[in-house]
Amino acid sequence: MKNKTGKKVLYYAILAILLGVFCFSGYQIYSYYSEQNASTSLNQEIVREYTIRKTGEAKEYFEVDFDQLRQQNEDVTAWLYLPDSAINYPVLQHGDNDYYLTRQIDGSYNKNGSIFMDYRNASDFSDRNTIIYGHHMRTGNMFGKLVNFKSNSYYQQNDHMYLMTPQGTYRLDLLCGAVVDPTDPIYSVDPTPEALSACMRKSTFQTKLDLPSEDARLVTLSTCSYEFEDARYIVIGVLTPVPDAQT
Repeated sequence: MKNKTGKKVLYYAILAILLGVFCFSGYQIYSYYSEQNASTSLNQEIVREYTIRKTGEAKEYFEVDFDQLRQQNEDVTAWLYLPDSAINYPVLQHGDNDYYLTRQIDGSYNKNGSIFMDYRNASDFSDRNTIIYGHHMRTGNMFGKLVNFKSNSYYQQNDHMYLMTPQGTYRLDLLCGAVVDPTDPIYSVDPTPEALSACMRKSTFQTKLDLPSEDARLVTLSTCSYEFEDARYIVIGVLTPVPDAQT
């Protein structure tokens, strides 16, 4: 009798544990998709409210109302846009590189985070190299689609992005994309020609550009990759002002 009672207690204990695991897993899944939806909805609202698409003008890029956008969040420094893709986000900058890992533009907590500039950089993109980070979300949010540049055929159809800033609009002509270690010397506000050459040699796509001059301004986009522990995938572009869009 005692043996049967013991087995029954063990059975219910195991059942309770399994039920707890099931409930916890369900909550995690719900939380994941809830945060994804919240992030997507907020960014769609930001796009509607603060970008100005000119009708009747054949332009790939658009204007951003930075005055109004900065009233919502003074950390806004720019807007990054890859035509016909999910990469269409404001770029933020905080006093450290941790805050926007889990914060949205309205300050709410969200594991999708935001697209943000390295705290060491000048907010006006006057540095030799400006570093911009974003999570590699498997849903495609943030920089989830940046890894598409691991395919040369994707680059051939998408060889540039646009960076809108309060100072003017820039075309970001893509130079190289590479899997790197987070300690790679390319993560510098002033990378050496050797660091750039190394990125170009191991690039996942064949660029149409030559090694840029030392006075060219660069932007390095960085996200997580999974080839090895702590791997990063970076895409580097050269900033070129769009003449008729400068303020």
